[in-house]
Formats: sequence, structure tokens, C-alpha cells
Amino acid sequence: MQNFTFYLPTKLIFGPGEIAQVGAEAKKLGERAMIVTGRRSSAAHGIINRVTDLLEKDGVGAVVFDKIEPNPRTSTIDEAGALARKNGCDLVIGLGGGSPMDAAKAVALVAAENHPIWDYVNHGQAVVKKPLAALPVIEIPTLAATGSEANSGGVITNWETHEKAVFGSPLLFPKVSIIDPELTVTVPEDYTIDGGIDIICHVMEGFFTGIDDTPIQDRFSLAVVRTVMDCLPVAVKEPDNISARSNLSWASAVALSGIIGPGRRGSYPLHAMQHALSAYYDISHGRGLALLLPYLMEYTYPTRPSKYAFMARELFGIDPEGKSELEQAKLGLEWMIDFLRSVGRFMKMKDVGISDDSRFEKMAEDTIRIYSPNKQFLVNPRPLFKEDIVRIFRMAI
Repeated sequence: MQNFTFYLPTKLIFGPGEIAQVGAEAKKLGERAMIVTGRRSSAAHGIINRVTDLLEKDGVGAVVFDKIEPNPRTSTIDEAGALARKNGCDLVIGLGGGSPMDAAKAVALVAAENHPIWDYVNHGQAVVKKPLAALPVIEIPTLAATGSEANSGGVITNWETHEKAVFGSPLLFPKVSIIDPELTVTVPEDYTIDGGIDIICHVMEGFFTGIDDTPIQDRFSLAVVRTVMDCLPVAVKEPDNISARSNLSWASAVALSGIIGPGRRGSYPLHAMQHALSAYYDISHGRGLALLLPYLMEYTYPTRPSKYAFMARELFGIDPEGKSELEQAKLGLEWMIDFLRSVGRFMKMKDVGISDDSRFEKMAEDTIRIYSPNKQFLVNPRPLFKEDIVRIFRMAI
């Protein structure tokens, strides 16, 4: 295990009904909040009105910005930041799935520094602008997925250049996150499933790419995956099942909080490739991950059969008797595909509206330029050069 520092200054308030605390918590941080949210679901289900009423009860004013796209765009972030400044907002509340929560952090930065968000996003440029100030942020997830409620980063899309990349700073850790599973019961089935796949991929990436001799981290990862595999079908079948929703919500927060993988490092090649995919085709993050996951696994497992075999035994209970590690690893891949198929997420490119490979070369180039530390390949047990990324994209055709 490698040395590490674990830092999570966010206050997490968890449980059904805990949304009631938002006014009191906001009052400690500011007097006028901008609520950053998406275009439909929070308003449709009355969640925005509920939050504004709770804020008003504790004397906190609110400005609602409800234009956030599924893949938040630079122009929208800059617009919201300018509006927050104009209205004298001293607090930002992210309300929704990962997109509004990521956007809330970005808006908090733009509002405080009065500078375009894209300069703070690491998209392969020589110098990434360092944040020096940000408004305080409260996150309220309405979907178990990205884990943005428990970390200091986010993902932003520049639609003009078709680039999707990450930003982050310790300044952007939420001061408070209120994780109320009751807010997730109205999430459509497709989003619930996509969110579950996102959680799985957050922990499996580090599991597959990190160093060995990290049994606690590896079993943490597999426990999160097993929880999602157990609870996701229940939440789909019984949307009001608070137990299943609670376990998914906690899995989401834990998965990307930093506690799962310290000491093993690891890279995120699957996320890097998915970002290129959605930067051009604007598809759901979780759906893009589900699309590419089995093909990346298929491409990689022969290079690191011991780790994949460990997954097969621990996660799927595969009996190793009489089987080589390579055979166990292949069975683990097959079981993962079976799970994806069981929740309707074993897919091909055509299932997300992609019928040809005309953009794959450029997408692979962007992936290397933005996410490769050496600008040559993505870090993976089997290094992914441009031609390897293109091949994986084509495997999904």
C-alpha cells in the first residue's frame, strides 16, 4: 500500500426526511442562495418549492437557476455565475443529480472570481488557472450516481469544442451535503439504472487499475458493487423502497468520497473514454459507462488475470477449483455482462444513436490529449494508445 492523505471536510447529513435541515444549515453559510438545478424533474416533483420554502422559513433568500443540462456546458455555467453575482448570492445550492451538483461547484467558483469556468478546467492546456476563491456550496442529491456530494471536483463540457473535462479544488468541497433518499423515489427508471452503473464504475476503475496488496480498498470496492447489484433491481421494481434507495444513496456518496481507494492510486480510463463519447454525442454519463465497460474489461483482463479472477471469486462467488486465473477472469467478465443485461444496460453503439465510427479517431485523440499524463496513452493494466481506444469504441459497434 502507498502513503496517502485522506481529507473530507464535508458535513454529510444522511437519512429520510433530512431535507428539513436545509434552511438551518444554509443560514450558517449565507443569506441569499442560488439554487442550481436541472430543467425538469426537481420542479415537476415540487422539490424546488420545498427547498425554497425551507430556506425562507430560516430567513434565507433564494434565486433559482434551472437551466443545467445533463452534461453541464461552459456557457450555462458562466451565465449562472454572472446571475449569482448580479443578485448578490453568497451561497450556492446544487439540487439534482450529478450535473446540477457539479455545476453548483463551478457556479460557486465563477461567481466568486468573475472569470470563465473553462480556464479552471483541465482540458490539456499548458496552464490550468488555479481557483483562489469560491462561494460556499451545499449539495442535495436527488439521484444516487456521481457522488459529487462528497468530493471537490466536477466535470464540464465545452460544446463548441466538443471537449468534456474535469475541474477541482479543495475550495469546492461542499460545506454540507444533505443526502435524503426520499428525494430519489421519483427518479425515472432509466436514470436510476444509469446512476447505479455510474456508482459501480467509480469503484471498479481503481480496483482494476490500482496497485496490488490493497485488500481493504479492494474489498471496499467490491462491497459497494455488491450493494448496487443487490439494491438496484429492487429500486427499479419498487421505486418507493426506501431501504434500497438509502443503500444506493450511501453507496453513491462513499464511492467517490476518496475513502475507497487511498493507498492504491489507480486511473480512470473508462471515464476518460466516456467523456469523449458524451462530448460528441451528449449521452447520459452512466449509460456511456455501461456501454464501454464490458469492452474495456474484455480488452484488459488477459493482461491482469489475477485481479479479474479475484473479482470473479469475491463478487460473483465463482469456484476456482480446476480453473486457471485466466479462466476465472473470463467468467467474471461474463457475469458482469449478465448483470448489465439483467438491468437493460448491455448495449451497442446503435442503442445510443451511434451508427458509424466517423468520429472515433478524433474522440481517441481528445481522450489522449486531455487525460493522458504523458500525452501518449491512458494508464491501464494494458496501456491504451490512440489505436487501442479506437478499437474499444469499434468493439461496441
